[in-house]
Amino acid sequence: METIEVQKFPLMGSNMQYDTSTRSFIERQQPPKLDTTLEKVLHLLTDPHSAKVKERHTKAVKKICDKYQNGFYLKDLGLVYKVVEALVDHMERDDHYTSSLVQIIMLSGKSFLKEKASDDAVYGKDLTEFLVKLVKLIELPKPMVQIAVTHCIGSLYCTPVPIYNDGPQACRHELNIKAIEDSNVVKIFATELKKMEDDTVYQEILHLLLFLSLSSSNCDCLLDMDIIDVIARNMVAACGSSNSKLLQLSVEVLWNVIEYGNPLKVQDRFETTAVVRSLYSTFCHFIQKAKTKQDLQLRNDVMSVTQVLVTRCPNAPLLECGFIKILTLVATNSEVKTKDELMNGFSMKPQNDDFELKKAAWTTLIGLAENDAMRQVMIDVGLLTALFDYVKPNDSVCSVEWTSAQYEELQLQALSSLETLSPLCLEEYMREHGNTRLIMLLEWACLDFCYPEGDYGGHGNSFFGEGGYQTRRAQLRYTVRVLLAVVRTGNENVVQDLCDQGLISSLLVVLKKYKDTEVPIELSILSNTLLILSLVCDTDSHRKATFGDEGVDLLLQFLSLDSGKFSSGLGYHKLLLSAVNAIWCCVSFMNQDLFLERGGIPILLDLLEKCPPSMQNLVLGALLDLTEDARAVPHVVTWRGTGQKTAVSLLIELWRAEEQAMGVKRDRNHVMTDPATPLQGVEQLMSDVSAQALSSTPTLAILDVADNMRAKIYAMLFRIGFENLPPVCAKDQITLTLIENYLDFKVGEVWEEIIAELMLDNITPIKSDREALKEIQTIIAAKSEAVKRHQMEILERESRVELEEEQACYEQIKFNFKQWEQQNASRINFINKTSDYETLQMSKQRQSALAEKSKQEPPGIRDTVEHSTLLKMLTTTVHSGRHINVPLSDNPSIVSPHKVLPAISPTRSNERSVITQ
Repeated sequence: METIEVQKFPLMGSNMQYDTSTRSFIERQQPPKLDTTLEKVLHLLTDPHSAKVKERHTKAVKKICDKYQNGFYLKDLGLVYKVVEALVDHMERDDHYTSSLVQIIMLSGKSFLKEKASDDAVYGKDLTEFLVKLVKLIELPKPMVQIAVTHCIGSLYCTPVPIYNDGPQACRHELNIKAIEDSNVVKIFATELKKMEDDTVYQEILHLLLFLSLSSSNCDCLLDMDIIDVIARNMVAACGSSNSKLLQLSVEVLWNVIEYGNPLKVQDRFETTAVVRSLYSTFCHFIQKAKTKQDLQLRNDVMSVTQVLVTRCPNAPLLECGFIKILTLVATNSEVKTKDELMNGFSMKPQNDDFELKKAAWTTLIGLAENDAMRQVMIDVGLLTALFDYVKPNDSVCSVEWTSAQYEELQLQALSSLETLSPLCLEEYMREHGNTRLIMLLEWACLDFCYPEGDYGGHGNSFFGEGGYQTRRAQLRYTVRVLLAVVRTGNENVVQDLCDQGLISSLLVVLKKYKDTEVPIELSILSNTLLILSLVCDTDSHRKATFGDEGVDLLLQFLSLDSGKFSSGLGYHKLLLSAVNAIWCCVSFMNQDLFLERGGIPILLDLLEKCPPSMQNLVLGALLDLTEDARAVPHVVTWRGTGQKTAVSLLIELWRAEEQAMGVKRDRNHVMTDPATPLQGVEQLMSDVSAQALSSTPTLAILDVADNMRAKIYAMLFRIGFENLPPVCAKDQITLTLIENYLDFKVGEVWEEIIAELMLDNITPIKSDREALKEIQTIIAAKSEAVKRHQMEILERESRVELEEEQACYEQIKFNFKQWEQQNASRINFINKTSDYETLQMSKQRQSALAEKSKQEPPGIRDTVEHSTLLKMLTTTVHSGRHINVPLSDNPSIVSPHKVLPAISPTRSNERSVITQ
């Protein structure tokens, strides 16, 4: 029976409609559901029939705030601002609506909510527009509204987004920050700040700008709006009213703008005198009248702003405003007496605020010491004198003004400042007896190890005191650095005065005390000490003699460092480079005999073999400099490295590694592949001759000599002698052929560049010059081809030798196998004779026949009687004694050529003894 399907009709309702195209009922599309509360409140506020019901309006706004206590939805931003506009219209007629407007604005300061994860991207632009409209409310002449707007933006910008346990979540904090920065609301606040007369609102806006100025884009907006001048002027005005809160906010905003703003815009804005003069006036106010803890901290903040300003804008008019003079007076207050009126009533005390001020003033002034005019003001006021006042032994009783720890920090910072300042004013340095002070402090710092029971131990505080706890290493470190800076100036009078006061002997004491150290700060001291000795002894033979035996021994000890320490990160590589530099400056010529006697050449060769590739060029240069003395060459020849490697093999390996790094064209056997470019690497091949010709620098063919080690390797082997080199393998012979002709190839490169430059300049040589150039090219090409042929001959000869050795090896194998066959056959024959009587008889007959054939009849003797020498009934066919041992085997026909059968002993059960008869 056929089943009839019953059609089910939907229940008719308000949400269903009939579709004529499909002849079915479908769900009616509903319009987007809007928030009825906001719509009702908006209708209530805008309906002219309810314009005078203030109480209902207030309750309606309170109802909104209660419902959206976690924030408004992003999708309702349009309705929210319409409500704000309606409240603004009512507030213009009645101040009763101000509180309601403030409630809506403050609620807008909470992060907006989202219904979907995509709301951040969908409503991002709407949020930006909403914030712009909302911030414009600050133009209303209502302080409560203005303060509410600043708090709203500050909350959105600074407050992290809360996470709710249930319900919709707030949008990302990054969206709020991006919307505020994209809307450029900072410009609106800056514009309003210029004309703001209410001090409370001004302070609130400035407080908001403090947070907004942490963004570089907002700082750039502030710099473009000329608001910096306004803030600086009001900062000076606040000094008279003693508004410390306003002063603090102004200083911090200026600090942020200078630190995070665009450097070019900062320089343009702060190179004007007005802003710098405002900072100067504020600083002078605090210098003269700061008494409380808060005032001292504000004074130091102004000092910090000035310090950042010097770093970001070194051309700021500090000198024209008198800022340099007041800073120098502050920096020298404890050490140099002054009668300047600016310093009346000011004195440094052993408290942290004054201590930090002094250090900041020193740092700021040293940062400006490169400016000649500013440096002269510093010297005239007495900065150098104040700094040298700390260059003295730091005894247990240090200073009346400062504690022991503070005095040590100031002493170390003074030494660090002198490192920069002393080379710039050597005349004043000598007038202050700088050399004598530094030598005395150097000797005192070395006593830390001579007398460990000394009464002084460093505190190790601050950046400068790193590594100096309970020692004098920090003082020694910075004393050596000051000496290095002074010696680097090259002033012969200063250097000679140092040497006359025993500088070299004192530095040798330092080297001796720290020679076995593994502490990074001590390794730094050793490196700088060796650099000073190198600079001092470079051009004076008498100073090299003072360096003498002790210096050479210490230098050799540093050169013998374990190669595993080079990359440890502790500073051994710097010490090694300083030691290699000292070979050139302190050893060559004057102390070279001592260096050779104590095995310096083998030590350098060991270092050349083990040091990183970046150091090999320097070590090889020092080695080449020493081999100018012919007595050093035998030391090079007799040296043996790892695996009995010779110096020649090491130099050839370095040559191959250098050419591989340069990308020179070679095959796998290091044979020249392109005779036209025997030495050129990738960089030289890709270079443009026109670019070289138009510049004043040497060509790449000349620069190549100094850039890599190939010229040094050639010079080293040339001094050893290419004819007297020890035997090397074929691969090394191929490379050695290139090295031997390096000079000819390099001359050829230079001639090729000359010819290319002549063609580039359209210069045609005369006939004789053309012929000479052509002949040169021909000779160069012939030389390259000859070298390549010689390399191929070496390769072929090596192939023949290898083939002959291989054939000899095969012949030996064949001979050994033949011997094995003969021995095996003899053994089998022997066993057969002892086991088969017929075989024994046949062997006996052959033996007898051979014996008869071997006999020779003596001439002239006939019919003689011959006696047999053989015993009858003898069953053996060998020359034997009374006994013979015959070994037995399960398979005697198979005998390994590498296995010797054991002798048969008569006492074992598996053996038998054959007794001769």
